[in-house]
Amino acid sequence: MRFFSYVIYSPDAGQFYYGYFEDLEKVLEMHNADQIAPTKGKGPWVLMFSETYDNRVRAIRQSSFYRSVKGQRFIKKMLNF
Repeated sequence: MRFFSYVIYSPDAGQFYYGYFEDLEKVLEMHNADQIAPTKGKGPWVLMFSETYDNRVRAIRQSSFYRSVKGQRFIKKMLNF
């Protein structure tokens, strides 16, 4: 089974969200349909970056890294933000 660590961005809210999930297309649809509480009412959301992992633990760790100050700097630098 594959898991994804992902970064989405809302241009309207000017916010990033960092997460992990099994189905990348489905989770993006859920974010844009206001079905995920932390992103509700802040969309539309655009996928900025994703990585695929073979196990859930690694995807969770990477998502946690992106939430850290160091991880946010890394993502913003990589995305030229």
